[in-house]
Amino acid sequence: MREAARSAHGIPFVWHTFDMRPELPSNWQTDILNVVDRESVSRVLISASVTSREISEDTRVPVQIVGGAAVARCLPWLHSMYHGRFRDIAQSLVKEPVSAAMDIRRGINLNVQYGNQHRYECHVDSNPLEGLLYVTDHPPGSGGELVISNTGDVRGEEEIARNATRIHPVAGHLIFFGARHRSHYVTSLVDPNDTRVVAAMNFYLPSCTEDDRPEDLDKHLFGVD
Repeated sequence: MREAARSAHGIPFVWHTFDMRPELPSNWQTDILNVVDRESVSRVLISASVTSREISEDTRVPVQIVGGAAVARCLPWLHSMYHGRFRDIAQSLVKEPVSAAMDIRRGINLNVQYGNQHRYECHVDSNPLEGLLYVTDHPPGSGGELVISNTGDVRGEEEIARNATRIHPVAGHLIFFGARHRSHYVTSLVDPNDTRVVAAMNFYLPSCTEDDRPEDLDKHLFGVD
């Protein structure tokens, strides 16, 4: 399903939604959430990265992540779908050949938010095509929505939210979009006991390859070069 939101300047933000629930394993949510419980690690994103769009370069955003190597080891079916079925869907959306990441750390990660103290930083993507498989449901009013600027590359939550598209997570829905030139972030959850989990996937094109990834980004996200 193709969806779009038109900005005040007439520039549409377009994303594509696919209901993957019929194709996922019967225990897919439990499987992923169990891995989150065992394998997630804490990181603090410091907003000096070239992709960050926080107001201050000293902003610190705590996050939880299950890295690509752990996903491949503990969720081989998800790793396989990233390289197979999900990549094939991504290919149906663009004319250029789509490739998955060669570096296992960069391919598919689980991003985790706990309660109302976590959000995800304001940033732009370095990869040309992003895939998100939502693992948990967060309807309007519960927080955890993806907020994407309709006006382009701007800084800070307030400026992004001023004219934005908001995508609310639906478990089992896979969305694709390009946001190299559109600032975006994820809001905190409303319920302090709630948990948000999404499988985030990087895909690349010949016009924007994995080699074009900013040099500081792996250290920013993973703590290693």
